Amino acid sequence: MASDLELRAATADEQDWCADLMARSYPWLTYRFSIEWCRNVLKWPGSSLFVAMGEEPLGFLLFHSKGFLGNPYIAAICVAPQHRNRGIGSQLLSFAEGRFVDSRLVYLCVSSFNAKASALYVRHGYSKIAELPDFIADGFCEVLMRKRLADGT
Repeated sequence: MASDLELRAATADEQDWCADLMARSYPWLTYRFSIEWCRNVLKWPGSSLFVAMGEEPLGFLLFHSKGFLGNPYIAAICVAPQHRNRGIGSQLLSFAEGRFVDSRLVYLCVSSFNAKASALYVRHGYSKIAELPDFIADGFCEVLMRKRLADGT
């Protein structure tokens, strides 16, 4: 587990790094999303983009506090390939949840073919509430997941 992790709002240069990582990572690579598409997603109005830093950028988190029917929505978590399986994704997820202390629920979507991400979310208490076939691209299914937060209103 990466214990020397710093999470902070991404700078403009780090936003470009995040977009490049996103465009080269699963599941976005499967969807063949361009770096321009990724840059636009990371600039979602009202969202927050955080970068995980060690000696170099390790990964990022994109969330919106009112992104799904007025509830918090975790839009993307991505860890650089050389830093995976070290607990960084778990720390990013926990960080996001910690930002939603006044919320009862938090939502996210995961591609049905992304088994590792699905397992991470289930370990953190998320449960499947719906399948969204052809939601992002024809022939692919997204799984809407939700977690009840302990200290919500």
